[in-house]
Amino acid sequence: MLKTDVLIIGGGLAGLSAAKALEGKKSCLVAERENRPGGLAATVKKGGFHFDYSGHLLHLRWPRTSRLILGALGSNCRRLKRDARIFAHNRWTPYPFQANLSGMPDKVKAECVSGFLKAYNAGGGTGDGSEVFSRWTRRVFGDGISRHFMLPYNAKLWRYPLERLTTEWCAPFVPLPRPEEVIEGAYGRKAEGLGYNTFFHYPKRGGIGALANALAMGSSGLRLGLEVESVNLKKGLAMVRHFGPVYFKRLINTSPLKDFVLMAEDAPAAVRRAAASLRHNTVYVLNLGVKGVKSDMHWGYFPGDKFPFYRAGLASNFSAELSPRGCASFYVEFSTAGEALDLASAEAAALKGLKACGLLGPGARVVEKLWLKIPCAYVVYNKERTAALPVIGDWLKARKAQSIGRYGGWKYSFMEESVKEGLEAADRLLGRH
Repeated sequence: MLKTDVLIIGGGLAGLSAAKALEGKKSCLVAERENRPGGLAATVKKGGFHFDYSGHLLHLRWPRTSRLILGALGSNCRRLKRDARIFAHNRWTPYPFQANLSGMPDKVKAECVSGFLKAYNAGGGTGDGSEVFSRWTRRVFGDGISRHFMLPYNAKLWRYPLERLTTEWCAPFVPLPRPEEVIEGAYGRKAEGLGYNTFFHYPKRGGIGALANALAMGSSGLRLGLEVESVNLKKGLAMVRHFGPVYFKRLINTSPLKDFVLMAEDAPAAVRRAAASLRHNTVYVLNLGVKGVKSDMHWGYFPGDKFPFYRAGLASNFSAELSPRGCASFYVEFSTAGEALDLASAEAAALKGLKACGLLGPGARVVEKLWLKIPCAYVVYNKERTAALPVIGDWLKARKAQSIGRYGGWKYSFMEESVKEGLEAADRLLGRH
């Protein structure tokens, strides 16, 4: 039996950040079921390559979290300017599509610009997040941009009906250009500085897992290989597989909210029903080590039907240390609604697609591969989520528990935000909020 002031479920970035802020102030146990820290912000080594769970990049915007992250990485960090592109109509154009139409055929370009101007002149604003995506994108971007990118890309990413997907997530992640930026991006020069990730940071060595390892250093409460099987918030009791009972005064959850509620013995029926209504997709990432590749691109988006994957990137362009000399590393992302992916067929389609868009030339040769699965990848924004989160949140608040991070908070977010929420959760426990 073990007693602790704070039990943190999950040793990802949110849990590690909370533990770091609590160090020396309250006793803390971070239960991480894997044998390494980081959660999905981890790096897997294979055949001389370092593979992440897709493109995990640091978009820093807040002073406190920036100091913590950059301080943890120290000299093992570099800052890069984004080179992201879209492959549509058999050609590349810079990201974001809506402000960089110059690479598109003249007919597509004209349709997108005229449609955007018509939508813009109709007014109406960006909305409150409750509008469904299929209606919102046509109203905000017009029919052209919606038809050629927004609708096909997001259908492929979310694997959920866009007539039911709400738009609360859009504001930080979908750049909304001004009319002059759309026109200039179509008929003038490339639009710079749009989107939340224009610049990003990434470790020089060790992949994104280097950040989790750095945050975990000196953490007296981190315990790897500990899987929490059940909790009772009323009793302040957790049962840990192959370990036994852990008694706690306060709890911070960073595991997927839906899963957490299911293992909470004292969750009321209404809370269980709310959790059962939450939806998410699953992402499979094919990592490839390849010889004979020449490209400076960081990642690309693929809205077209001929590509079953929605995004592909060159992680070795984040850091050459991720690959052996003379090699490049790719990550190729496939999304499903939860069903299993035929990996052999998907791999063949990935290679065919990478050749079709020119990322794999005639002399390229695959020397390594690794499939990684993200069971809970993007949480679905719909009316059920909107109704469920307050029900679950009120119960957690009554039990003086917190559920934070991308999955504990059941939202679409980025790594720095998870770090921020970990620090803020610790602040609340220390009476600073």
